[in-house]
Amino acid sequence: MRARHPDRPRPLLVDIWAVSQLVEALLDRKLEEAGLDPYGWGTLSIIGAFGPVTPSDVAWRTGRPLTTTSDLIRRLVDRGEVERLPNPEDGRSQLLRLTKKGERNWRAGWPAVDTTIRDVEANLERPLEEVHDSIEDLLEALREASRNVNTVP
Repeated sequence: MRARHPDRPRPLLVDIWAVSQLVEALLDRKLEEAGLDPYGWGTLSIIGAFGPVTPSDVAWRTGRPLTTTSDLIRRLVDRGEVERLPNPEDGRSQLLRLTKKGERNWRAGWPAVDTTIRDVEANLERPLEEVHDSIEDLLEALREASRNVNTVP
């Protein structure tokens, strides 16, 4: 690891951004090797794991602006992987859930995710569960810090 300049602070946000880029690159490559289209796979995962969910919930979980999230969801609907349902709790919003095709494509990516996790775990100095707990803490802190920013409702 390259040492940082001693007069500069630790680049926490740069490191978080780099983690995001590395995860995307690693997982995209594993999904492509499995013959899957990585575009939108993370959003399929959120809808599959937590659905049915509203578009606002997807935006909150990803930290993306609702407009960006809506564009991505529209493409997944157009591909036949996600369907919109009436929200019985709020007639103004919709719920999203995976279609059979979306469920099939999401589950087909699980081995790529497992392989990626094992590859990362093999290079960790701490137990995976400990790292995961820290990531969950960081996610919660970032979501809380983002509450007053227009990207997270």
